[in-house]
Amino acid sequence: MLDAHEVAKWFIFNNPELASGFIDENTKVNKLLYFSNLMYRCVENDRLIRDDFVAFPNGPVVYSIYRDYRYHGLSSLPSQCPVIEGVQKKILEIINFVYGNYSTQELVDESHTHSQWENVKHLIPNNPMINFDDVDPDLVSYYQALFSTYSELDFSRIAKEKICGNVYYYYKDSFEMTDDIIDKLSSLQKFEEPKFLEVIDGELVIS
Repeated sequence: MLDAHEVAKWFIFNNPELASGFIDENTKVNKLLYFSNLMYRCVENDRLIRDDFVAFPNGPVVYSIYRDYRYHGLSSLPSQCPVIEGVQKKILEIINFVYGNYSTQELVDESHTHSQWENVKHLIPNNPMINFDDVDPDLVSYYQALFSTYSELDFSRIAKEKICGNVYYYYKDSFEMTDDIIDKLSSLQKFEEPKFLEVIDGELVIS
């Protein structure tokens, strides 16, 4: 199992915008930890993070992460990425890829649909423990399918760019983000979801 602080630093290193010190980013870091632990439980039938999660009004939280992010400098951008390998790293990459562009409120709203929070929310503000031992079968199937979809993807090849509020991904070893492409993308309307960029037969393809 991993220490929650190492996982939090991994997410902050890979999402520098989380190194702000704001309450929203504190909440988002905690939600990324929660979704990672939940996916690992669904895929590997074990805990990813050894620290306990408790129920706050905005969803599951590792209290020491909340405290140290807010008061003890955890929000600083790490100088290097914590070394996490194997299935543990793959699950962090998938969660980061799928949920990293969600707003804090979107992550809170999704966590509130899970029985892990629903079962104990009536005990707030006593910060009841989140139980990962009994996950809804539909949620297990969802995260297993999500893992199967992305488990073979080499995330080290993927670059991310934000242009005029839109998020784009592309393979950095085969796609060049030129000024001409930036100009084209800057004129597009807001998309609901991130888009993937390719150049096929000399034409920019957005999917």
